[in-house]
Amino acid sequence: MILAPALLQLLLAAPAATPPLTSPIQVEAVVRETPDGPVHAWIARVDLSDPRVSFVVTGPLEEREGVPARAEARLAPTDTWAEKAGVELAVNAGFFERVERGGGAGPAPGWTDGLPVDVVGLSRSEGRTVSPPRRGGGDAAPPDPALLIDETKDDRCPCVVRAAYAGGGDLEGIEDAVAGYGPRNGKPGSLLVENGENRGATAQVEPARRHPRTAAGVSRDGETLLLVVVDGRQPGWSIGVTLPELAQMMLEAGAWNAVNLDGGGSSAMWHREPGAVAGRILNRPSDGRVRPAANHLGVRVAGSSDR
Repeated sequence: MILAPALLQLLLAAPAATPPLTSPIQVEAVVRETPDGPVHAWIARVDLSDPRVSFVVTGPLEEREGVPARAEARLAPTDTWAEKAGVELAVNAGFFERVERGGGAGPAPGWTDGLPVDVVGLSRSEGRTVSPPRRGGGDAAPPDPALLIDETKDDRCPCVVRAAYAGGGDLEGIEDAVAGYGPRNGKPGSLLVENGENRGATAQVEPARRHPRTAAGVSRDGETLLLVVVDGRQPGWSIGVTLPELAQMMLEAGAWNAVNLDGGGSSAMWHREPGAVAGRILNRPSDGRVRPAANHLGVRVAGSSDR
């Protein structure tokens, strides 16, 4: 077929279709068979050099009327928090514990949406300290291991993100932070992975027991954040991992330093596909529902969808 000159000129002048931008968040499902049973996990990799990336951590408790003095946050399911925060990826983050309710009523039973709780260890959001660092083992012990985020340019990446021990003097320039557990009940505590070495045996909590787990790590070149959630307590689906096993999983994923975050029934990874209106929980939380948590870490990608 011979094209008319005018049509041929129009086709040659037409601009080429713009290829879709690659998302700075890549999520991979991992299944492993062990002698004790299967393990299901999800690994999210975040490109810290992408200027569209920014971070969100659960902010401080704003309304304090009728709330115990120790309370620093209200519980919210990870998926509910993620939708409200407008992020593309979210995981549960720091540990938390009950506080007594007013009137000496004692701890509230269960973990219920909206329950005021105390965040255990460091949490920082938009440059504000929500919960201070703690030293569970006295002055001689290192502070809790934490994920520290310095969004160096207009609150967006390229970001400097570190998994490190963090005390009160280590927070200059840190916009967001979430923490794991250091020394506990007289036992030592450590990073999960430290300078490429598996430190799971000395990390907290309950390193030798299989549990659902959540962890965060950073690659040696500092260009990739790795977030991992492992299901557990579900024979036939996923038996969970020990902390040495979780550390090995982080090393194999490319982490040079990593921190173990809150796990158990709190472990949850939520993801919104590029261009999608709604996101979803990827894993199967061991409670049979998304447990409300006090502390969350979210990744926002500018221009990913029209919300």
